[in-house]
Amino acid sequence: MRHVVLLSGMAGLAASLAAPAAAQIDYAAEERARYEACLDRIGTDPENAYEDALAWRYEAGGWPARHCEARALIALGETEEGAARLEAIASAPDTTEQWAKVVLFAEAGDAWRSAGMPAESRRAYTQALEYNNESAPLWVGRARGALDQAMWAAAEADASAAIRQDGAMGEAYTIRAEARLELGDLDGAQRDMEMARQIDPADIDALLIRGRINEARRTGG
Repeated sequence: MRHVVLLSGMAGLAASLAAPAAAQIDYAAEERARYEACLDRIGTDPENAYEDALAWRYEAGGWPARHCEARALIALGETEEGAARLEAIASAPDTTEQWAKVVLFAEAGDAWRSAGMPAESRRAYTQALEYNNESAPLWVGRARGALDQAMWAAAEADASAAIRQDGAMGEAYTIRAEARLELGDLDGAQRDMEMARQIDPADIDALLIRGRINEARRTGG
């Protein structure tokens, strides 16, 4: 059965980073169109998107062809292989645009997390942050990796960094609320939970954390 992995949150990040840099891409307009078409095809026909990307790569398509190939692999359920390839592409000598490196490492981070490998996810996000440490989504991505490994202090620190970059990012408050709850800071967890719910009243994770905070206060835990 086909298993499609959603690279959560990266579409907006990719757009925000790529848009101002689009004019700097050093391949022709028709190649850009082929790149976009290949990525678009993954959503509806990943098998043929993969075949197209493979053929394009052998035609010297460069990192865009390899990127589409890796994304298609992920959509086809080869998540670990796709994540590893995304990291390799980001580190390759021909991937010179900084925005591309950031997006590739971040997509790798999401893919590793989808594969149940949070340490690898956190590593990939750490690499992305080396190229842009002012992106709240990147800090949240790294915080997720810490949370998945029960690295509560690291998750709190990364979520705090995200909040410094974007004080309206509800997920960052939710992550920090959970981290502070686990660290025994019930007042801090309460404040963050309330802020997360103010930003998004329908945040299920924040509601669950509210219940855990109430239980901890009731039991003295």
